Amino acid sequence: MGLMRTFTRLFSLLLLLAGLAPAVRASHIQGGTLTYTALGNNQYRVVLKHYRDCSGIAAPTNAMLECRNGSTCNSPSGPTATMALRGAPTYGNQYCATLSGICTATGPANYEANSYEATVTLPPAATWTLSVTDCCRPSIANSTGSNFRFETVLHNQITMGTTTQTIANTSAVASNLPVFFIPWKQLSILGNSAFDADGDSLVYSLVSPLESCGMVSTYKPYPGYSAGGSPAPIGTACVVTNPWKPAAYSATLPIDVTADTTGACPVRTTSNPHFQFDPATGGIAVEPARYDAVSASAAGNNKYVVVVQIQELRRLGGQYVEVGVTRRELFLTVYDCGTNVPPTFARTATVRYGTGVRTQALNQVIPVLAGEPISIDLVATDRNAGQAVSLGLGYNATPGAALQATGLGTARLTFTPPQNLPSGIYRVAITAEDNNCPLKAHETQTLVFRVTAVLATRTGRQVADVAAWPSPFADAVQFQLPTAGTKTLTVADALGRPVATLQTDATGKGCWQPAPGLAPGLYLARTADGSAAVRLLYQPE
Repeated sequence: MGLMRTFTRLFSLLLLLAGLAPAVRASHIQGGTLTYTALGNNQYRVVLKHYRDCSGIAAPTNAMLECRNGSTCNSPSGPTATMALRGAPTYGNQYCATLSGICTATGPANYEANSYEATVTLPPAATWTLSVTDCCRPSIANSTGSNFRFETVLHNQITMGTTTQTIANTSAVASNLPVFFIPWKQLSILGNSAFDADGDSLVYSLVSPLESCGMVSTYKPYPGYSAGGSPAPIGTACVVTNPWKPAAYSATLPIDVTADTTGACPVRTTSNPHFQFDPATGGIAVEPARYDAVSASAAGNNKYVVVVQIQELRRLGGQYVEVGVTRRELFLTVYDCGTNVPPTFARTATVRYGTGVRTQALNQVIPVLAGEPISIDLVATDRNAGQAVSLGLGYNATPGAALQATGLGTARLTFTPPQNLPSGIYRVAITAEDNNCPLKAHETQTLVFRVTAVLATRTGRQVADVAAWPSPFADAVQFQLPTAGTKTLTVADALGRPVATLQTDATGKGCWQPAPGLAPGLYLARTADGSAAVRLLYQPE
């Protein structure tokens, strides 16, 4: 009898999930990204990541890339190219093992991911706008848009004052899928971190979806809005005011969410809508307030489009200038998860570097030297009894990151930045996932690393590179020169500015304790004759 009840419940859930998928129709695009890679000689390989609704029409066999020399719709036309389909499609895997890989017109809602590529020549210009326009979007809850426009921007000629220079740029590449199933009335943490091969600084923002060149989609009215936050009745003896509710969905509040409630009947007030966006990482924390289990799924009442823009800033001539912009079209589908709750990460982790070990909060920046490994022991747990949690990297774009499972809900991330990786901030997203069936729940944690490149030594000079311990250090650091004797060393920052003078003892051993207020970062202690150099990575607690 217990087995029959289990089967009946699973069958009911499958029917419910099947209802999330729209009927077969000529609409299919759920999300995606258009990016480019600099190949040299003004050539760029452009890649379209295209995610289609499995219940829509088949994925196109190619895509048409258009390039305009400028930022407006009447800018001069540049090269066009047919983007060819590359490789085999991949499918959403948020379902449990018995259901993963499904992509049919009648099965549970899912997506198919395809890649399209083309190579174009883009001579130096102040702005190149690259785009692919296609039809159509599925019906969704927050927008009336029908067409779909992928767009990205490249600036490969930069003018500052009277100086103009030509540069090459490669787009930032995100490390997370743009298609998510998120549970109703549960907090979901969605990652959007990206890797930039040039070491550019990345700034994230929320923008509106595009239908065509210069035309944004129209947002639908926000549920429950009342002019001026007028009270709405709750039963016969109580009203609630919602002063924060907008008249319509927007780029910055693109989904119906829950909020904090204060006060007591006869008047209650809501505030602090549960939608947070992090402009430093692109992460989204969201708790959906609405799930429609009655309307036909083709109406799209449980589906939302969210667009994250990634701006690349490069330091040139002593100032930060924009060198590229990428747009990520996300597609969120709300579902009823019943009593299942997403797993959660422990908020601290053990960090191992060289011979040192420390514990730190996951939201703190982790310093690391290019070419030197660092590892982080991660733990995630689940409040649902009997569920197993696994940790994964997804399709991580940051090079040098590897994840090894060490047990149920535990894993060790090892990050070894390549020697040639430019100094800068880099992020690696880890996803904790339960084994709930039919839909698995997840949480994404983004680790932030400050990578410092090793300072170059002068050509033709033999320099002994001396290790220091601990590294990084928070208070004082020690080192041992390769030869005995008292020597004087000058400590300089990453820009070569002296900050301290050190002296070793007769055995060649030295110690440095930075002055109060000194900025964290990589410092180099070098002997006067240049025969020895000591890298000192200062990271105060």
